[in-house]
Amino acid sequence: MIRILIALVLATTAAHAQDSESTLLKKMRMGTIMTEDSFRAMAEGNTITYNNAGDDIYREYYRPGTNRVVIEWTTPSDDGQVNCDLGTWRAEGNAICFDWNRTGTVCALWVDYQGEYISELVVDGERRGNVEVISEITQTPLYCEVGLVSLPASPVPAG
Repeated sequence: MIRILIALVLATTAAHAQDSESTLLKKMRMGTIMTEDSFRAMAEGNTITYNNAGDDIYREYYRPGTNRVVIEWTTPSDDGQVNCDLGTWRAEGNAICFDWNRTGTVCALWVDYQGEYISELVVDGERRGNVEVISEITQTPLYCEVGLVSLPASPVPAG
């Protein structure tokens, strides 16, 4: 009996995740594609938390007045450190591309669907269906130092 209940729960969870993904893909198709200016207006000076299938997976802080960005993954590394990377963002056609210092370039198409911001991975100009939604936008900055992220104070300048 317990095996049947577990199987039903797993099937329901998988169906819900698949339904959520197809709903997000529909919203991607129906949303307004964000331009460089609309993306900057949404992101600049903010920390954005991204969500995939109900789990917060990472946060990005967009430094005001620049195209610089800090990323922090919510899952700590094996040694307990919080992982982060520094990079820049730029528009490339309809996509917003991120050039990360450690992990290379990643591009995504962004849409605004009735105030909900959604991105879809783009590789070689092709949409790949990997969809993420923004779950939160705050003004709390992130600072990345040697693989660590600190909140909320900025690093002390040397000298």
